[in-house]
Amino acid sequence: MEALQEVLEGREGRARAQERLLKAGLTVVQVSLNIPGFPKRLKNDVFCVEKTSWLVRERCLSLGWEIVLEVGLLNGAGYAVLIGVGPGADPKRLKQACLALEESLAWGRAIDLDVRGHRGVIGRGILGIPPRRCLLCGEEAKHCGREGRHDGRVLRKIVEELLRNCVP
Repeated sequence: MEALQEVLEGREGRARAQERLLKAGLTVVQVSLNIPGFPKRLKNDVFCVEKTSWLVRERCLSLGWEIVLEVGLLNGAGYAVLIGVGPGADPKRLKQACLALEESLAWGRAIDLDVRGHRGVIGRGILGIPPRRCLLCGEEAKHCGREGRHDGRVLRKIVEELLRNCVP
């Protein structure tokens, strides 16, 4: 199977798992990595996602929210953990907490903490926060990615270095 097809199928699998959690009345935090190029795996990826998931759980518990369910998914889109946060969690407040966590971690630029409630994904724009910036040039990361402005191997090396910051 082609690498792109594997990634797309992996993303569909994540979306189906998220939908099951949402139907159960939970708010979902997806902990995954921003890995440019293919494959969507790098050394220490599972360790860093697991460690970040633990920190997200701790943050949720400190805010008084219950963790109801957690699902780990390893597929063509890479490794991700879906955390089902119990009823009463405010998705916007949860996204703010996740963004603060991303910014506090030495490997935070490699991490992607998506929050989804019953009304959809809570993006940075909803909170008035600018989009992610490119690791190389500082422009909006999605534009650089869509336009293929940078060598994917260089970006992967930067992400590999960020992930090394996660490992003791």
